[in-house]
Amino acid sequence: MIGSIAKLWRGAAATCVFELRRSMSAQRISVTAGLALFPPAMLSLLLFGAKISNADGGAQMIDSAQFLAIFLIALVLLLGLLLWATPNVYSELEGKSWLFIACRPHGRTSIFLGKFMASVLVSLAICFIAISLCVLVIHHNNETIEPIKLWLAMNFVYLLATLAYAAVFSLIGVVFVKRAMVVGAGFLIGFDVFLASLPGALINRFTVRHHLQEIGIATMGWFFPTPAGSESEYRFIYGQVWPTWIHVTLLLAATIFLLVAGVKVISYREYATSDQR
Repeated sequence: MIGSIAKLWRGAAATCVFELRRSMSAQRISVTAGLALFPPAMLSLLLFGAKISNADGGAQMIDSAQFLAIFLIALVLLLGLLLWATPNVYSELEGKSWLFIACRPHGRTSIFLGKFMASVLVSLAICFIAISLCVLVIHHNNETIEPIKLWLAMNFVYLLATLAYAAVFSLIGVVFVKRAMVVGAGFLIGFDVFLASLPGALINRFTVRHHLQEIGIATMGWFFPTPAGSESEYRFIYGQVWPTWIHVTLLLAATIFLLVAGVKVISYREYATSDQR
């Protein structure tokens, strides 16, 4: 049992290292750098534009800077995971390497977990750079914030977000294969945008976004750009506060469940290669 787990871990780690080495091409590095630099660049432009337009607008934009940073970083994180996690099976089918992988002991599981690990590491690197630069921009425009506390809280939230969404997209990749990116984008719009925004609905507690949002409020404070007293209205609509450890536990449990489901699907499903079509 321990020997099988060790072999599985070595296979997954080898796949992860191979994927990271393959990502060292100029095209992939430029895409990764563009995603990492997009949030701080957009945040700087928005703050600069608001300052030169009028004083009131500049003050409002500074108050909303934390929310804008969170939104922009979440956007590039999800884009990065859509690019990295969803084509886990499709890229191997198109590269004609699937038959070799399927014949190896634990080959399918290793490729699934290894590509999951690679997508997590790349996405975390994107988030780390984006968060660090965004916190510097926010602190430069608003010295009342605590930059270290904000930086640690944002990295913690996005670590959980990366694990959860990478597991979701990896499962989508082994189920839908050819249309994985489209289904992943549809999942985000329908489930984590529409359903998570339904006030008073129990179903929004089954979304990843709800738990990340609650953890963010608990660790970073109230970051929504709304008038004073809106947090009480938020609680009236979305329910009372749960302990943060419950949200963290639910996200980690969901990640493990999705990974186990993905391993089961990729291990037993038959995929048609280009030679078999």
